[in-house]
Amino acid sequence: MDKNDFKNISLKGRVAYGISCFENVLLSLKCDISNWNMVLEYMWQFTSSQDLEAWNDQMAEIIPENLLEFKTFEEHDFEYLEEIQFKYLYNLYQNIDTRINYIIRQIFYLGSSHSYSVIIDYGQESLEELDRIIKFMINNCFELPNIKTFLKYSIKENKGWGNKF
Repeated sequence: MDKNDFKNISLKGRVAYGISCFENVLLSLKCDISNWNMVLEYMWQFTSSQDLEAWNDQMAEIIPENLLEFKTFEEHDFEYLEEIQFKYLYNLYQNIDTRINYIIRQIFYLGSSHSYSVIIDYGQESLEELDRIIKFMINNCFELPNIKTFLKYSIKENKGWGNKF
């Protein structure tokens, strides 16, 4: 499997695939998925949001290496995170596997790959970001999700962005 298999899948479908990769990473690393529900809920908002700029801003706040720059909530002027959420994520991210940080950041890059632009042809920028996720999964022996689930999210919908789901 490679990025070209995703040419006909919308950006929302590609991000959904990336999030499914993240879920597989968590399962492979024997993480308790319920501990990651807050992060997953933020991620999955991409597929149903019309305001992708807000999604980008929210995700930037919860990327582990970004959040861990601050030891207290008051050190940063968070726009989306509340103090209780900050504390929860701060504790969750302590001593996490670096591969978790990597894939969260890559999903952020994938979701923001066409920010402030239009998707032309097959959306090469997001294909490149998705390719990084696929290679990461293969190189780390993480199971890739089945692409068949995502084929229904057509690049022809909503100017390449895809319909909300």
